This record gives sequence, C-alpha cells and structure tokens, in this order.
Amino acid sequence: MSDAPVFAKGRDLDAAAAALGPWLAARLGVADVDVAGMFYPQGAGVSNETILFEARTGDHVDELVLRVAPAREHQMFLEPRFRLQYDILAALRSLGSVRVPEALWYEDDPAVLGRPFYLMRRMRGRVPVSMPVYNASGWLAEATPAQRRVLWDSAMRQLAAIHRVPVAEVLFVDRPGHGATGDEQQLAYWSRFATWALGDDVPEAVHALLDWLTTHRPPASVRGLSWGDARIGNMMFGDDFHVVGVMDWEQASLAGPMADLGWWLLFDDIHSVELGVARLDGLGTRQETLDLWQELTGRQVENLHWHEVFAGLKAGLLGLHTRRSMKLPNADGRANPFLQRSCRMLDLTGTADLS
Repeated sequence: MSDAPVFAKGRDLDAAAAALGPWLAARLGVADVDVAGMFYPQGAGVSNETILFEARTGDHVDELVLRVAPAREHQMFLEPRFRLQYDILAALRSLGSVRVPEALWYEDDPAVLGRPFYLMRRMRGRVPVSMPVYNASGWLAEATPAQRRVLWDSAMRQLAAIHRVPVAEVLFVDRPGHGATGDEQQLAYWSRFATWALGDDVPEAVHALLDWLTTHRPPASVRGLSWGDARIGNMMFGDDFHVVGVMDWEQASLAGPMADLGWWLLFDDIHSVELGVARLDGLGTRQETLDLWQELTGRQVENLHWHEVFAGLKAGLLGLHTRRSMKLPNADGRANPFLQRSCRMLDLTGTADLS
C-alpha cells in the first residue's frame, strides 16, 4: 500500500455530490444523475483539489475526476491560470499525439461548488510514486528490467510527442506580459514567485541563482511547448507498462523542450542518487535519455546546463513554498535538495539556509 498522503481540502463530499448531480444531469441532457463514491485519491491534489467519483445514469456508470480551482489559502502557484489546465488537455486530446485524460466540461461559475472546476474521464493505471520513491520499493521496483525498459521507452516517446506539438496549437499558453521569449517569461515569473511565496525570507542562494540565470540566459531560445512537470511520476502506466496518460499541466509554458529535459533529468537524480538509492536497471541512463530524445525529436540538446540549474531553482522554490505554507516541519534538518543541486552545479557556497 502506498504511503502517499491524501490532500483533502475540508470539503463536505456529500454536499458536493448533491450539488454536482443536477449540474451534470443538465450537461448530459438527462433527468437525473446519481453522483456517488466521492473520495480524495492518495498523492494527488496538492495544487488543485482532486476528487474521484462515479456518475450513474440508469444502468450506465461513468468514472470521473473532479478538479477544483485552488482556494487562496491552498494556492501553490502564483497566477495559477486554472482554465489553462482544461484548455491544454482539450487541445492535446484533439491532436491525438499525446495521451492525456479526456477533459469533458469546464464550469467557471463558483455558484455550484464555490470555485471554478472541470471534469475529466478517469484513467486506470499505475503511477511511479515518490513517497516511497519508486527506485527503492513498489510495483516498479518489483518489475523486471525488461518491463522497466518498456516503461521508460514509452515515457520518452510521450515526452518527445509533447515537444513535437505545433506552437500554433497552444498559443494560449504564452505569457507575453512576462517577456518576449519563453525563457524570459519564466525568469520573470519565478522571480516574482520567490517574493510572493517567501516574502522577505528568500534565501540568499536563490538570489544568487536568479542572478546567474539572468546573466547567462541563452541568447536564442527555442520556442515550443513545455509540459513543465516532466517526469515519469506524472505519467500513468497500464499493465503492459505503456503510458496510459500524461498528467499535471499546471506549469505548461512556451519555454521550449529543453526546459522539460532539464526538469526530467533533475528528478531522475532527485529520486535516485540524491537519496543514495541506485537507479533501477532498465530505466535509461542520463546519456541514453539524451540520445533517445534527440533521435525521437530530431533536435539537438542545447544549453542543458542552464536549464538544469533553472529546474533546480523552480523545484526548490516550490518545495520551500509548500513546506512553509502547509507548516510542515523540517524533521531531518536537510537542506532543500533541489536548490543544493543547482548550487553545486555552479559551485556556489553558502547553502546552509536552504531548508
């Protein structure tokens, strides 16, 4: 059984089911829908309230997922752009190249559930969890090296499919108010995020990393869709170890594919060598990941060092914000591993304040 936490948001699920039933009946054009079995899943719903349930119409049962926009006190991201998550799922689903959940309806009126929400069809499969880390225990650790290789290859092909999505199909992801290019937009956003999330308590190392990233920003970045949270822990896999669906698009941007590759490699390390745990046999090595990505996309790896440093900063800021906003104790006294990794990459000192 997974040790992943449940992120309930204090909602009365019986009341939510009673409110959602008539709304759903109107969308389906039927007299009545019985909304039943609502529950919060393990390990999902940190940034957006996530509830699984069944919608019954006569003898027909649909398994659905409800995602509700975050309340201010649970807001994980600056400018969360909740509607974008629905729109990106709809756009990618229509293209057919990236396996994403089927987004069904979006509701902007807070009168129904108190905040905007959307529904999508539930996917069935297994996710490589980080609590406990998949390299150490769980279904992936118990799989054979050949099965893990299938999983890794399928995951890489989905990552490459994301990076082949035409920019014209996802222009709504752009943040022109933050800058002209994707890299510039991301730097502006995360600089603001640091102040918004941490106020006057921004670690000195964060300022140093932002300064370095600004000074060394690549002069000609490649514009393209970036998933934003690219890792196998945000993918669901079937019994055949192939990808069922790609999830969690809150951080989508036009920062380009290298931003995703930097994030992917960061979490490869964080969930293995940074914990003193060997990477599972069958999961591609760093070089295999780079080689296959280039083969599948027809692109060259460029400015990877910069993007890996930036990935560590972004993940580190999210970690600091989450721990402080949820008032979680730093029980083992460990410094933030994401920020530590980026600081090591630049040979920065003075990381003692990164907890």
